[in-house]
Order: sequence, then structure tokens, then C-alpha cells
Amino acid sequence: MTKSQKLKSGLRHPKRALDYLLHGKQRYYLLQAEKMEHNIRPAIPLEAHMVKPTDIHEHLATLNMLTIELGLKTVLELGTGTGETTIAFLDAAKKINGKVYSIDIDQCEEAHTKIKAYNLEKHWTFIRENSLKLKWDKPIDHLFIDTIHTYQHAIDELKKYEPYVRIGGLITLHDIITWPGVMGAINDYNKNRQDLHPYKYFNNNGLAVIFKGSKR
Repeated sequence: MTKSQKLKSGLRHPKRALDYLLHGKQRYYLLQAEKMEHNIRPAIPLEAHMVKPTDIHEHLATLNMLTIELGLKTVLELGTGTGETTIAFLDAAKKINGKVYSIDIDQCEEAHTKIKAYNLEKHWTFIRENSLKLKWDKPIDHLFIDTIHTYQHAIDELKKYEPYVRIGGLITLHDIITWPGVMGAINDYNKNRQDLHPYKYFNNNGLAVIFKGSKR
């Protein structure tokens, strides 16, 4: 927006212009975002989690959309926590008759409570185990990794589970910005792999989306 356009906008909306001057650019846009959140009326449980600030809420719609639109019926979630991403995946599984397998070393009682309240248990199998010790031999459509955010753990999980991801499937990893080891693991694992096509989001702690397809 040019200076002339900003001036015209300020004259048309004097209250907004005053707020901008009083609060400064960063605070002004933060307040505007909060106002927009207050105007949102979630229609489904997933939307309620999308507007509640967490370390991953900005990526829930993306994970849900990709799973549905690409028909990724078998989801393996490494790291469950409080169940934020689990809900996004289960909402998708309910719509496409899919199945979500969640692995975590903790019991994740909060996640269990939410999923039971939302009546999504039919599509969910929870496994309490170390992801690197678990025996796994099932094909995977969508592999999501959000566990111990060290370089070695991330690359070991990729080595163990990526071979089970089918061609046309997807691998997503959270916290690629806040935990540089995860980004490093992705970069090293993707070297010389022309069949893995990575895309990176830098907001909300970062998200990597890796499409597994044919060689380019």
C-alpha cells in the first residue's frame, strides 16, 4: 500500500488510524487478529481447536485438508500430546472412513478425554510405546512426526517409517523452526531423494510437508 493509499484509508477509517498510531504496527495487527478470533463461531470441534492458540493450532486446517483431499486413509501420528493434531486427523478419518494410529510414550489422558467427548474413538488406535522400539509393518498414507525434537531421533524415525509411506503419500513434521535439529534431519534425509518433495511453513513453530511421489 502506497503512502497515498494509507492516507486515504486513514481518512475513511479514523478510529482504525488512531488505534494504529496509539498501539504501533505490531500491537495493532495483534489486536485486529484477536478481534477476528472473537467473531469466529466454531461449527465443529476441530474449528474450536483451530482458534485456540497452541503451539500448532495454525497448522491444524492444513493437516486436516491434506489428509481429506489426498484421500490419506491410514495416518500414523508419532507424538500425541494433548491431542490437537489427533483431532485434526480423526476429523479427516471420519469423513473419508480412515484410521489414525497414534504413538506416544505417555498415556496422553487429555487426548483420550477429548476424543471420547467428540465421539471419534471408532477411527482411533492409541499405542503407548517408544516409536523407535515399536514393531511396525503396515503401509502408511500420512506419516506425522512430532516427538523428541533432536536431529538423531527425527532422522531415525524417518529411516524407520518413511519406507512404509506409499507413493502418493505424505510426511509432515512439526517444530522445524523452534528445533533446528528437525530441519537438519529433513535436509539430510532428503539428500539424493528425488522422490521426496519438501515444502516448508515457517509460522507457528514451523511445519514441513513432504510429498512422496515419482522422481523428477
